[in-house]
Amino acid sequence: MPEQRTAYREVFASRGYPAIYAGATLTMVAASLQVLAFSVAVYDTTRSPAWSSIAFAAGFLPQVVGGAVLPSLADRIPPRVLLPIGALIRLAAAALLASGVLGLGGGLAVVAAAALLQPLFSTGQSVLVSRLLDGDRYVLGRSLFTITSMLSQLVGIAIGGATLQALGPAPALLVAAALQGVAAVVLAVGLPSLPVLRAERERWHPAETLRGYRSVLRVRLLRDLLLLWWVPLGLFVGAESLAVAYAGAQHASGLLTALLIAGPPAGALIGELVIGRLCLPSTRERLVLPLLLLTGAPLLLLALTPPPVIATLLLFAASVGLAYELGRQGAFRDALPQGRQASGFGLLSVGMMTFQGVGPLLAGSLGSLLGPGAAMAVCGALVLGSALLLRRVATDRLPRAAEVDTVGA
Repeated sequence: MPEQRTAYREVFASRGYPAIYAGATLTMVAASLQVLAFSVAVYDTTRSPAWSSIAFAAGFLPQVVGGAVLPSLADRIPPRVLLPIGALIRLAAAALLASGVLGLGGGLAVVAAAALLQPLFSTGQSVLVSRLLDGDRYVLGRSLFTITSMLSQLVGIAIGGATLQALGPAPALLVAAALQGVAAVVLAVGLPSLPVLRAERERWHPAETLRGYRSVLRVRLLRDLLLLWWVPLGLFVGAESLAVAYAGAQHASGLLTALLIAGPPAGALIGELVIGRLCLPSTRERLVLPLLLLTGAPLLLLALTPPPVIATLLLFAASVGLAYELGRQGAFRDALPQGRQASGFGLLSVGMMTFQGVGPLLAGSLGSLLGPGAAMAVCGALVLGSALLLRRVATDRLPRAAEVDTVGA
């Protein structure tokens, strides 16, 4: 039977997917809006760029800690219960921030506490998607989340900018809380009632997550796939983090700086749409290595410090290559050990957050020594090096669900 492309309507026809997609979209818009509004509120209070940056980071860094402990719980709680609870916790956090009664320290503590719990809910969402969708519908469904994440950031910033301009941070935070409330209702009503994946009678222990991570890392294929996601992405994000510094070194205008910053998300969005929707599954698998090379090669030209417009095009082209991950999503899901889906997706998420933090630190250090353009080129060279080191997992034909002894969902 000839291979066929999967259509988006087939993904949305799957039971429960419209609800989880709508809930996730509302949550992502609300989160983007909250980060912007809270950072502005902190800056208005302190007039300190450092404190504003801390407010921004408080929503992300604790996720690394939570990701080391909590994801294994996602296999023990029904998704129809877990995901609405996550939305309600985020609603409470946004409402508390909007109240203005917490002060700077209390506000940061609330943001950090909600972020600490976030890996549990994001893992639960990933596991549920893997259970609702099979085959190429799963790959396309995951791609939709990536696309929507990028668009939601832009929508959240747009809503936040308009609300902040007209009313100030507190009303913007109330809008974020309201969006989380709607998400909770959508998830509670629209998700199917599914049994838990692990119903053992023994009590859950925090060490269970680390045991699950070890069981995942014992599978060589999974180790290689995790590195394939973590390393090139972290290096690219490192290069991307120097966009503002590059624009400053070029004495670029505000408009050109904005274009430079917008290049990577725009390219990644186009890559996901084109590779995810227009390519057959077998074509996506063959494109993994070429797309990886595309992620690194354009960055090399930034060593020549081209004008901002050319640099924007180079970053745009490189970020199109980030769609390489679409060719291996199904293989990762299918290779996860039975009962360890939460551990696998949790480890994937924690590693991505960690490498996306390490990448900018490395790039920033290189930028101080070499200048932003040269540092971005070094990141590109390292992406190419990692692609060559990981070429086996990028090019080999990997087993499908029916060919492995594990069950994806």
